[in-house]
Amino acid sequence: MPFRAGSAKVDVTPPESAPYLGGQPRHSLFLGVHDPLFARATAITNGETVIVIAVDSLGINNSILGPGRDFTAEVRERVQQQTGVPASHVMITSSHAHSTPETADFRPFPDQAWLATFRDRIVQAAREAVESQRPVTATIGTGEVLRGTLAINRNAHVYIGAPPEDPEVTVVRFQGDAWSSVFYHFTTHPVYVQVQPYVSADFPGVTSAMLEHNEPHCQAALFLPGAMGNQSPPPDPLTHSGPHFDAVNNPDFEVIRNLFAHTARMGMYLAQTALEIPGETELTGPVSATQRTIQVASRDLPDRGPFEVELAARQRALQDAIDRNAPKAEIVRLTQQVQEIEELLVAIDRGTDPIDAEVQVLRIGDLALAGLPGEPFVELGFQLKDLSGEGRTVLPVGYANNYLGYLTHPEAWDTPIYEVSLGPWTRIGRFGGQQLTDTAKDLVDELWTTPNE
Repeated sequence: MPFRAGSAKVDVTPPESAPYLGGQPRHSLFLGVHDPLFARATAITNGETVIVIAVDSLGINNSILGPGRDFTAEVRERVQQQTGVPASHVMITSSHAHSTPETADFRPFPDQAWLATFRDRIVQAAREAVESQRPVTATIGTGEVLRGTLAINRNAHVYIGAPPEDPEVTVVRFQGDAWSSVFYHFTTHPVYVQVQPYVSADFPGVTSAMLEHNEPHCQAALFLPGAMGNQSPPPDPLTHSGPHFDAVNNPDFEVIRNLFAHTARMGMYLAQTALEIPGETELTGPVSATQRTIQVASRDLPDRGPFEVELAARQRALQDAIDRNAPKAEIVRLTQQVQEIEELLVAIDRGTDPIDAEVQVLRIGDLALAGLPGEPFVELGFQLKDLSGEGRTVLPVGYANNYLGYLTHPEAWDTPIYEVSLGPWTRIGRFGGQQLTDTAKDLVDELWTTPNE
């Protein structure tokens, strides 16, 4: 058994004071909890130690703690202090589940006390994973979900011919004496339940729970998100679908109930697929890590002035509706129009300074996890997967160590798609996604040419 590994799972379910990315208001408050959120961590040692932390979260922008602070850096510093594992060897990835607190910094986060608790519980998961290490054998295997069931290219209309899609499921198992932990890597947005008022980890929560119950002695099943920036699940063909809120902003509980039912079906399907994938290949080789921070160009931004004028006009229209006791549906509609311009101004006010972006690669024997700090398009993910071969598997991991929005291939900017539209979800410009991917390629090669290979 060349490796030692340990895992832990810590509850990070938020209080009611932690907002989610809602429709109206944009920072909405949850009505309750449908299923809990967790930070899961696995530590792996063979000479060096790396820690992979998978968090049920939308994505964590490093500025959410306020000016001059860095969320990932604070987690890593505490992990290093408490475990001795170098900060550079700790990867934090988010599932991108949308029914979780809005930690992507679309708006300033109001509950700083909870963010500190959130940070410390992520650290706790890492520390407990290191403390529980024992000898293990590591294996890897791949399979697929049925095409069109869980992952489709949501921008299919802009492609000539079949759009690129990635139905591959990769499962990594660490197995010891009456103990195991699992990584499962898959590529689609967890958006079965979103813009609705109940905390949920979406399908990864269902899949992880099922794996933890059915993989023998499983302590934690970590979801590693692939290059899913333009990959989403198709609509549920079996049940009623429609807006999650009505015209006067009341939740449609029938729609929400059906969404959760479909989430359970799809999460169980992914879990069953993973359970049936055998550990075809044993992982061997060193454990190591490397990282590099590069500067990428911001997206181009328009002048602020016309948007200020439009915001003032929309605010006047809203105030007029309120003053004349307009129907609630009209006030809801006008409020939404004000929020749309406010969000564009948030994006503009970020400015066009170059953006520091970290790329990190962890090596676990014959496996490379290539972490990118946002939502990479599947085209970029395939470039990294294409480095696999001759006994090496390379997996892209999105939402790693920061949330910087969509990471596109350059050609995407020539198409009419949401992901390159003006908004806080797209901060990096046309070539940044490719630059980050090229950096990841270099780092993978670096880890396979160092003396400890």
